[in-house]
Amino acid sequence: MGDTNFIRRSLFMSGGFLIWGAHFGVVYIFNALACARLFAGQTYFGFGVVPLTVSILTILALAAVLAVLLLALWRRGPARTSRDDKPVNDFMRYTTITIAGLSLVAIAWNGIPALIVPPCA
Repeated sequence: MGDTNFIRRSLFMSGGFLIWGAHFGVVYIFNALACARLFAGQTYFGFGVVPLTVSILTILALAAVLAVLLLALWRRGPARTSRDDKPVNDFMRYTTITIAGLSLVAIAWNGIPALIVPPCA
């Protein structure tokens, strides 16, 4: 039982980094495939396929990290340790908040170039 709670708390604490990493990988793999398979110039609804897809992925990733951040701020999330371990619970909460905040910046930093720089440039 203790191992399950440890894994759950660890995944929640590093949730922002995990979401950022997934976003980073998917965005750059999609951009590379669009350039390699020559469909980067296609448009949907008047927008290029790469900027549109990256924008949608970025919004979804930001929403997911924001959910982790809000859960940490509201003291929700995976099961906490015993009441005697208040310093441990506070550390995990503040670490989750910090990681989620940094991940929001990193995800925005990855998504903005897709709107500014043309694909395959």
